[in-house]
Amino acid sequence: MEGSTQGRQDLEGGVPQPVLEMLFRFATWRNILIVWGALALYNLLVLGPAYARIEAISGGVRALDFLIVYRPERAYNMIAAYGEQGRRYYATIALTLDTIFPLLSAAAFSLTIACVFRRAFSRESVLHRALFVPVGAMVADLLENAGIVTMLLNFPQELRAIALLTSSFSTVKWTAVTAQSVLVVIGLVAWGVNAVRGRSARGQGRPEEEERKSGRDG
Repeated sequence: MEGSTQGRQDLEGGVPQPVLEMLFRFATWRNILIVWGALALYNLLVLGPAYARIEAISGGVRALDFLIVYRPERAYNMIAAYGEQGRRYYATIALTLDTIFPLLSAAAFSLTIACVFRRAFSRESVLHRALFVPVGAMVADLLENAGIVTMLLNFPQELRAIALLTSSFSTVKWTAVTAQSVLVVIGLVAWGVNAVRGRSARGQGRPEEEERKSGRDG
């Protein structure tokens, strides 16, 4: 009983207290701007051009990463279109440059959600579990990369089970990416509502206080 009670005490809103404290400590506007800036620059100057080269090599065929869901037939038609050079290059990108992007993205969204939710909801709110969504997106992205690399390096052998599994990781990734964006908007709206309510409550309190003062003066 004591162990279970202690376990519940170590959780706030379903999140371990040390994790929540660490995120709140690092979720400053300065850190958020730094991470988002690094993410934007990395995508613009490094990862974006790298994926653009895949399209150039293959004659306009996009990377599998950008598909939400696909069947094995479509995946292997695209892999064949990349050509030998394109497949080697794509595998290299997926194993190197595209492992950094999910980490930066998870950090940016985790800090943003922590910062906004701290101001929008109480520490006990179960909505703080939303902090795990960016981590889920990161894990799904890395697993998707692993599946894509496996298919690229084993071509022309078609691993249908790997293709289906990789497609499912893609679906989870893009679902989590959408969810984390929606969560930021929800947090901002709730924060704004709380701010308006707070100002309204303070505004209502001033006339009552002035009335009490005038009553004492009279």
